[in-house]
Amino acid sequence: MLNEIKNIFVKNFFNLSLNQILNVLFTLIITPILFKNLGSDQFGLISLYLTIIMLLSIIIGYGYNLNSPQRLASFKTKHQVQTLLVEILSVRIIISIIILFFSISITPLLNLSINQFYIFTFSLIILLSEAINPFFYYQGKDDLHGVALSNFIFKLFYFILIVSFVKLKSDAFLVNLFFGFSALIVYAVCWIYIFRKENLTWYWISFKIFINRIKENIFFTLSSLASYISVSSSLIILSFFVNNNELGKYSLAQKIGFLLRMIPVLITQSVLQIASRKNSNDKKSLNKFLNKTYSLGLMFSLFIGLIIIIFSKWIIYYMSGEYIDYSQKILIILSLIPFFSMLNFKNMIVILIKEMKEVLYITTWYCVLFLLIIGSLLSYLFGGVGLSISLILTEIFNYFVCQFFIKKNESKYA
Repeated sequence: MLNEIKNIFVKNFFNLSLNQILNVLFTLIITPILFKNLGSDQFGLISLYLTIIMLLSIIIGYGYNLNSPQRLASFKTKHQVQTLLVEILSVRIIISIIILFFSISITPLLNLSINQFYIFTFSLIILLSEAINPFFYYQGKDDLHGVALSNFIFKLFYFILIVSFVKLKSDAFLVNLFFGFSALIVYAVCWIYIFRKENLTWYWISFKIFINRIKENIFFTLSSLASYISVSSSLIILSFFVNNNELGKYSLAQKIGFLLRMIPVLITQSVLQIASRKNSNDKKSLNKFLNKTYSLGLMFSLFIGLIIIIFSKWIIYYMSGEYIDYSQKILIILSLIPFFSMLNFKNMIVILIKEMKEVLYITTWYCVLFLLIIGSLLSYLFGGVGLSISLILTEIFNYFVCQFFIKKNESKYA
């Protein structure tokens, strides 16, 4: 049994690491192309609108990446799997269509320039692709090589489109369009394969089931939304205080910083199913397992951060084709975020395996409020450097507030 658990962890961590390596390599290849072809101002705009669209995508995901993998892992019959998959996908698709039409209808009220209008409108296809993102299925089935494979094909398709068609500043509106289109095609093919392999049947759910599913995951949805805001809303906050040129230089460093921030997420996703099983069978073994993973995670994230700091100057040069002191400073600060984020690893595992929805909801929104206040203040005073510092402060705040609310509610979820 112990060897089986170790094998699952190694397999999951390897596939998630491979997936993250693909993301890093893709970022290192595609970012210099976009930055040089589009310039810092257009690069900043496409990054800003991508962040906004991904924020809307969190609503479309509806929190099912948090609790559906555990359910899939425990299901024994095809009927249970089919019911969950069909209902989740139906809910996501319906929500994506509603948000898509709402977003299109309000664009005339946003007072956007023609350039901004095109970038925003053509980015909306990402909403449809995120509605059918199959990540939750692969995680629940402990089949994370499917994540890596689909991600590789998606990124390769996207890269070919970018290299072929994005040559000038006026092509900026194509960048997010190609991103969403590539993902939509690949994810659709994945689901066709999954349904055929599992011998599942598609059907549209009733309005009653839709409402029940909406009620079921409202706390996880709001928590996911808050979590994304606290991690990825820095560009939105900064856009109120700096020009597009500085926004682009900040975004250049943030591309690497965001990938680094995924290290604790990767570790959490690797052990979540194992922790769920251990929580049911042997809680003493669970604590020992989490403590060991926690220590290794802290050391690994700190080591990676120090490597990035040492080579930050050359990383920025590679990404942009020039030495940009501003971007280097931002990258140095952001490289420490994974270590401080890893502090909250055990808290997040406990929250997820015990489905402490209310705790997750409260803590994430406290962090959002903290970031909005301290982030806006430091952005106003020090620009991107101040905002980067506020992101680290938010990770520290997140650790303490999660500790407090878990202890406060531990008897309720015992």
